[in-house]
Amino acid sequence: MADIDMDELLENLAQCRRCGICRNAVYEEMGFDGVCPVWRNSNGFETSFMRGRIQVAQALLDERIEKTAENVESLYTCTLCGACTEICAAEFDPAKTLEQVREIMNDAPNDARDAIVEKILTNLNPYEEDNSLRRNWVEEVGFDVPTKASTIYYTGCTAGMRLPTIAISTAKILKAAAEDFGVLEAEPCCGSVMIRTGKVDSAKANAEKIRDAFQQAGAERIVVSCPGCLNTLKNDFPERFGIELPEIIHIVEYAAELIRNGDLDFRGRGEERKVTYHDPCHLGRDLGVYDAPREILSAIPGVELIEMESKKEAALCCGAGGGVRSYDTDLSKRIGADRIRQAIEIGAEIIATACPFCVNNLEAGASLEGSSIGVADIVDLLAESL
Repeated sequence: MADIDMDELLENLAQCRRCGICRNAVYEEMGFDGVCPVWRNSNGFETSFMRGRIQVAQALLDERIEKTAENVESLYTCTLCGACTEICAAEFDPAKTLEQVREIMNDAPNDARDAIVEKILTNLNPYEEDNSLRRNWVEEVGFDVPTKASTIYYTGCTAGMRLPTIAISTAKILKAAAEDFGVLEAEPCCGSVMIRTGKVDSAKANAEKIRDAFQQAGAERIVVSCPGCLNTLKNDFPERFGIELPEIIHIVEYAAELIRNGDLDFRGRGEERKVTYHDPCHLGRDLGVYDAPREILSAIPGVELIEMESKKEAALCCGAGGGVRSYDTDLSKRIGADRIRQAIEIGAEIIATACPFCVNNLEAGASLEGSSIGVADIVDLLAESL
């Protein structure tokens, strides 16, 4: 497992120029306006955006303040969305640096984090439920899905256990493309939330279970629904744990390629709908996948793709990432409602995304806002048009 270079971490923290553009800079060309989603939707104190968080981190690491639940709170109310990194004028990655601080401070008081770790290690999922339930959706697709295949669809916890329509739609797309695929018999959580909140040792033990499961299934390619899973399996596993997996691809990348090759048949002109796209942070800023989801939406009959001002590299986070949905649920939902308002302002009837976790939190945001706007995963819109 890769160790954190403490000297380098402290040097990175010292790179912060205290300029504050990570708070609310306006950069019209890029679409930045109110960069930090937490600052926009909280009390506005210094510790609600990255400049203040870095000062708290330095004080904790230097032992100038005690490691109490109150003093570490600002370390865990960040979604790690990376918007500050995109606009930071200093030569370091603030979001990645804060993630490393959480790892160094992994014994800091955080009941929400510790509860999730326990659930994942005990149940292989963060929802404290029988993990076999994540395969229930397989019974609804109308065809056999084996547990061994060269292409394995890694469902992820949220699509498998909270939003099974996403898993069903993904399976239908794979089937429509005549793709022979399987689903793991006992799929463990990818462990992304453990990594993001600093419990990397626990995540490593979980990662080894996933590696073994893919090997036993005969996987040569892995298709995923969740960008958090994609980033974890594709980047964190080799970088942190030395675990190399087969080719890993998000379903929107796969589906866009199918559309470009003419391998999907659409039913004809569909219902006219104005749809905007929300860029998930892991899929966009972490992995640079911006075009594929927009290609899909533009190809779906009846869909008019309209863009929010805050998009691509400047997209506002949905509010669910970095462990915030568990640590401060109300804050997470307020950020989701903020994103919903941006979609409403441009007249969108549906806000689509490519992340089950984003769908979940945007739906909560729409409910908080009292809006009837539709929230959908792209694969659901695509599957119903085939």
